[in-house]
Amino acid sequence: MTSESTPTATADATWTVGEKYGFGTVCDHDDADPSRVWYTLTEGAVTEIRFPRIDLMNVRELDFLVTDGEGYAARTFRERRDLPTAVERETTAASEDALLFRQTARPTDDRDWELTVEHAAHPDQDALLLDVDFAGEGYDLHVVVDPALSCHADHDVAHADADALRVAHEQPEDADPVFLTEDGDPIDVGLGVASADGFEWTTADVREGDVETALLESGSTDERYDEARGNVVLAGTLASHETTLSLGFAEDSDDEAALAVAETALDDTFEDVRAAYVDSWDAYLDEIPVPDSVAGDDDLLAQYKTAVMVMKAADSKAFPGAGIASPSVPWGDAVDANDPVDYGYNYVWPRDLYQAYTAFDAIGDTQSAIDATEYVYEYQQREDGFLPQNTFLDGRTRWGGEQMDEIAFPQVMAQQLKERHGYDFEEAAYGYENVRRSSDYVAATGPHTQQERWEEEPGYSPSTTAAEIAGLVCAADLAIDADEPADAIAYLGVADHWVANLEDWHATETGTAKHTNTPYYVRITGGGNPDDGELRTHNNGGGMLDERNIMDGGFLELVRLGVCSADDPTIRNSVAEYDDDIMVETPHGPGWYRYTGDGYGEKRVQPGAPWQPDMTGKGRIWPFFTGERGEYELLLDDSDFAPEALLETLGDFANDGRMLPEQVWDESGENDFDWTFGEGTSSATPLSWTNGQFVRLAWSIDAGEPVETPAVVRERYGGSAPADGPELDVKIERDGDDARVTGHTDGEDLVVKTRSETVHIDGGDVDVAVAADEGARVTVVAASGDLPDIATTVVDDTV
Repeated sequence: MTSESTPTATADATWTVGEKYGFGTVCDHDDADPSRVWYTLTEGAVTEIRFPRIDLMNVRELDFLVTDGEGYAARTFRERRDLPTAVERETTAASEDALLFRQTARPTDDRDWELTVEHAAHPDQDALLLDVDFAGEGYDLHVVVDPALSCHADHDVAHADADALRVAHEQPEDADPVFLTEDGDPIDVGLGVASADGFEWTTADVREGDVETALLESGSTDERYDEARGNVVLAGTLASHETTLSLGFAEDSDDEAALAVAETALDDTFEDVRAAYVDSWDAYLDEIPVPDSVAGDDDLLAQYKTAVMVMKAADSKAFPGAGIASPSVPWGDAVDANDPVDYGYNYVWPRDLYQAYTAFDAIGDTQSAIDATEYVYEYQQREDGFLPQNTFLDGRTRWGGEQMDEIAFPQVMAQQLKERHGYDFEEAAYGYENVRRSSDYVAATGPHTQQERWEEEPGYSPSTTAAEIAGLVCAADLAIDADEPADAIAYLGVADHWVANLEDWHATETGTAKHTNTPYYVRITGGGNPDDGELRTHNNGGGMLDERNIMDGGFLELVRLGVCSADDPTIRNSVAEYDDDIMVETPHGPGWYRYTGDGYGEKRVQPGAPWQPDMTGKGRIWPFFTGERGEYELLLDDSDFAPEALLETLGDFANDGRMLPEQVWDESGENDFDWTFGEGTSSATPLSWTNGQFVRLAWSIDAGEPVETPAVVRERYGGSAPADGPELDVKIERDGDDARVTGHTDGEDLVVKTRSETVHIDGGDVDVAVAADEGARVTVVAASGDLPDIATTVVDDTV
């Protein structure tokens, strides 16, 4: 019977778990009218279908329910890992040449049924097709769709028609929408669900409503609703157990148009859509070379191809080059989905984009590398050269923290494009002025950073300083090409100065009772004094520790970026302390934590429960550190670990869908959430950074050295300290609205640089006035020799 009332009660909604076993979209990034649908898969369900952009989630989950009409009801989605389950679920890769996956579900008791589902985004329609094959006599099969249109769950209007399901987003008048069109209007989505063979029964309801509850608990279809409002759920009994489901999408909350898209998509057979979908990826992979390091191993080759495809799929299409960090909401089952706010890793971090850039460069996908670089300068860079911590696809600031490595990396990207591919300012959508802006910001603000690469702590970080040095040296090379010698001198001088002070700022000589291989690099120091024993309280609940007792692998960036040699004694000491403190031997091989005492991971109090900002967690193992270590080991004459073995370990951290995670579980033994030692957790899977690291290590093994390393940095420092520069004896004072520099140098050139002005004069007696805001840093660089092979001396001060 149909109820005459319309349910409007709304239960709170969350997103779904962060571990995804599949991720897909059509590989048509270069098309004028590309597909606008992305999807992810978790255990037994399709999750977070994205439309019309990769950052906009619209379906919390879609799964299936098996019933027998006598009270038995088994759901394919495992909504909570800490509750018993009577269903065995698998999501496996169904191809190595496309992001194609097969999901199966079967009972764990003596019942006899099996469900198999494959998925393909339609190349010509804004639709996702599901090929459904159910085997089992005496059972009914239902599809359950839990929408969260326009990225929040609480304002949808659902309709259950006789042969279809549809839902429209109803934007509340007082809402402050997060996702906007290019005209600044909210993006409102409509969804339609159709079956090639129709439905025997349909309903709309609110989440945890009486009809939904009766269906999920006992399989009852005695009642139904035509319409529901709020946090809605749609369900339908499939008329055929071998059929194709179609989910169609439309903008402007037009659910009827969305249903028309779903029905039109069904005009093509699933086999044809699947073939076209696979062909799109196959055509892309045909242009991607395979390194020898994976060519002879079927598992590694399949993982390599998947990693390449995941990075490509993470690109937004709408804004070429805007690759998101991960199509997931880490620990999403504990993240509220009611309100229109930003969620998860569906945004662009310049740092993560750099990691993908290095991998695209390694595989010869130069256009993707160009797109990433042009995106950073066009959409993310601000007028003063600052780049925010991360942005929405359209470049609006999401989180605005200052992370200096992110501001430095684009200069490395631009220089590598010029050096390796001849892509210079005459061709690029950016110009030298973009390079100058961010380089001036770094020179005037660094090496101190408000946040290091883990986005939590201010101070002097080896990894951040490594990126800053590399960025300045690459910027100097670009400045020479642009006939800007004053900038080149200034950038090289600042980089030399920071290299000369690396250990003073970052490496402790005293150590502690726990760490005795001195000097060694610490994670970060507050004031640039690594021996002062300053106590640091981790921002994510990891506790308070002496800075000298906090290890991380950030110092390895100094080697990868060409600043220090692999056998530098301080680097070697740091490796020993790092391994002793935060290395874990997993069933797959060695893994490392982010840093000592990391709290960004599942709860400590209830091991395995989702991390939440107000709870104390425990950070788990991050697989890409295994890849970073492999790049380092390539440079050693007597390596501790074989890089080839580390590549295998990194690949083994992937799940059955070949999705490489942000974190994997770090303990043996049982836990309430069934996490397995060395396997992914509910953090972010797949993570673009981890996939980029796998690809980069594979090519680095072939090259015998890290392919990321900028040659100009390695050639300048060659593992040794910069040469002594000329004498420089100057005084820096405020003089009205300017800064005045007086004194003498025996260098051939002298450059005075502030954020406001750069002055270049010959050496000798110095008396220079330069524009400088109150409190600005004034940098004075004396240089001898010809660019780029100059020796420099630096004096700086604030005025």
